[in-house]
Amino acid sequence: MNSAASPRRTPRFQLIGGRGEATRWRLLGSNNASLGLGTVDYRSGDECVAAVQWLCANLGRIRLELTHDHGIDWRWALHAGSGPIATASHAYGRRIEAKRGYERFSLAAGEAAESVGDGRIADWRTKYPLPG
Repeated sequence: MNSAASPRRTPRFQLIGGRGEATRWRLLGSNNASLGLGTVDYRSGDECVAAVQWLCANLGRIRLELTHDHGIDWRWALHAGSGPIATASHAYGRRIEAKRGYERFSLAAGEAAESVGDGRIADWRTKYPLPG
């Protein structure tokens, strides 16, 4: 197989189903691993895309919090205003791993920002709805 002919995978945001009819987002890395999830339910896909655009534009100004989850695992979360707007897709065994996970998220969000600005976000709401 000719690797030059294969398109390069890049990090990208996706719209996913939230609770009920709501919409959330997630960020996938170039290897298709989920790097982070939005924690806010939006009424429409357009509202969710606007929130992703705001996140990309303000990533350096949003407060990062590393938390010890149930005394066992570590997670990162981004806070804007009074509550979290994004969190790690999975727990980490150590604080340093959670911090590195956030750094991967931040770099990938920067790469994915260009496609967000162009409005190119895949809509997976019907394929991957959240339970509940």
